Amino acid sequence: MAKIETSLLTEQVYDLLRTKIIDGEYQPGDKLDIYKLSDEFGVSRSPVKDAINQLVYDGLIEIIPRKGTYVTEVDFTSFLETLDARLMVEIWAAKQVIARLSVDKIDKLGKVVQEMDHVLDTKPFSFEKYNKLDMKFHNTLVEETNNQTIMDLFNSFNTHIALSRIVRSTSLTSTLKRHQDHWELYQSLKDRNFSAFTAVISAHIRSIQEEAAQLFEKTKETNM
Repeated sequence: MAKIETSLLTEQVYDLLRTKIIDGEYQPGDKLDIYKLSDEFGVSRSPVKDAINQLVYDGLIEIIPRKGTYVTEVDFTSFLETLDARLMVEIWAAKQVIARLSVDKIDKLGKVVQEMDHVLDTKPFSFEKYNKLDMKFHNTLVEETNNQTIMDLFNSFNTHIALSRIVRSTSLTSTLKRHQDHWELYQSLKDRNFSAFTAVISAHIRSIQEEAAQLFEKTKETNM
């Protein structure tokens, strides 16, 4: 079991907890015990508490009075609204950088999509690996704006979207449905075609929203 380094303990515990939540090791609704986490990470309770407070701010963890600390369960309406906000940021980011994006950076985006191809071709399919590459692809464009406020905002969107994906659908079929969009987004950036980028990213986000709505309806019917 890996122990945490003694320096920058809170940051390290934060990164580790966040990764475990995003990767699905800690599922939405799971109760977290500070004492057990302290033992697992080999640190005192103080950095664990501080890391949890940061994750509460991020919306990944919630503290319920007199009950405990839990991984946040996803609200369907909030998920859809977050996707709308993400779409607005990505279109804005593309408008800012598409004309000046370096050839090297565009080539790197193409390599990310190639890595996504490889994950799709590997059995068994690892949604966690694919999801990390997916987030890397979309984050890269926003990072190119060099606007730290927008970057922090977008990272918080991706956190909730990744968590929602774990809750709702991590199937290979669902992923394959939208994978080609990444090649089309890459091509639109390579062609410096903002209109094409906008059309593809809009359809991409709309597809996720529609699938989420269908899954939500099925969940309601099952629980009736």
